[in-house]
Amino acid sequence: MNLPQFELIQPRSIEEVCSLLQKHGEESALLAGGTALIVNLQFRLKKPKIVIGLKGLAGLNYISQNKETLAIGSMVTLETLEKSPIILHGYPPMISTIQQVAVPPVRNQATLGGNICLENRCIYYNQSEFWRRTQKPCLRLGGETCYAVEKGKRCQAVYSGDLAPLLMILNAKVKILSTQSERTVPLSEFFTGRGEKPNILKPNELLTEIQIPVSEPGVGYAYEKLRIREGMEFPMAGVAVRMKRKGDGTIEQLKMVLGAVGTAPIEVPEASAFLIGQKPTDEILQEISRKAMEVARPVRNLIMDSEYRRKMVGVLTKRALGRALAMAEKSQSS
Repeated sequence: MNLPQFELIQPRSIEEVCSLLQKHGEESALLAGGTALIVNLQFRLKKPKIVIGLKGLAGLNYISQNKETLAIGSMVTLETLEKSPIILHGYPPMISTIQQVAVPPVRNQATLGGNICLENRCIYYNQSEFWRRTQKPCLRLGGETCYAVEKGKRCQAVYSGDLAPLLMILNAKVKILSTQSERTVPLSEFFTGRGEKPNILKPNELLTEIQIPVSEPGVGYAYEKLRIREGMEFPMAGVAVRMKRKGDGTIEQLKMVLGAVGTAPIEVPEASAFLIGQKPTDEILQEISRKAMEVARPVRNLIMDSEYRRKMVGVLTKRALGRALAMAEKSQSS
């Protein structure tokens, strides 16, 4: 497929990017790795007049760590993170999560900021222009109905980023910049829950950095993903779990986030009630898995059956809990 006409601008500084966003706003689009944007351009889901390239900006491409925080520039590629000694030694589950994203050639181009800022997906929206002409526009395309639910009046497009659930359980924050201001917000507050506008970024704003607190002893975490095939697939469901284990074997903290079963990553605070202060047992882990299934409310907007996805959330939860517990035990003994 060919691309629509647009002007490509390659800024030399972050300040120039912000100035261009301030000037062109919704008529512009940011080009990071391009793995999502190019497809949206080909499908005519986006028709910007200006495309702003971010490649080559050193101020967005770095990994640094101090005693308190790991800071990652938004233009760091997933391949760079996958091979980073800092990530390998301090955040190994992040590598296994990254390895579940697409295939190596895609990870070579895709960026951390781009993965976080993915637009929500739906089988009634993410189609070619020719396909979309065969029916009335959905709600997101200016129509009156969301086809994912009967007589739907709210866009139910799914947030399908793999890394956001993992980063949320790690209490990550994101730095957002514009010509007027700079702000840092918890990643958990970055998502709107609106299918048509999944995050809080304004047309003149740029996500510049992801900040992650340093790891603690006794902490374990994991991400499990449901997909149709091993490569080139967005998640049909995902579960990220983080727990902190005390010396006596009881669990001090538990955080769980579900992905790809709603319009935003879904936190499951109810899960902690079953495990905090308890030693993990099969019965408790099974109860947490059931609670996760209750919270997940997938609708028929991906190519996999929604009820199957909901049931698989329970399976993924138990797997993630087991891996997180094993890591926590190992971390405490080392």
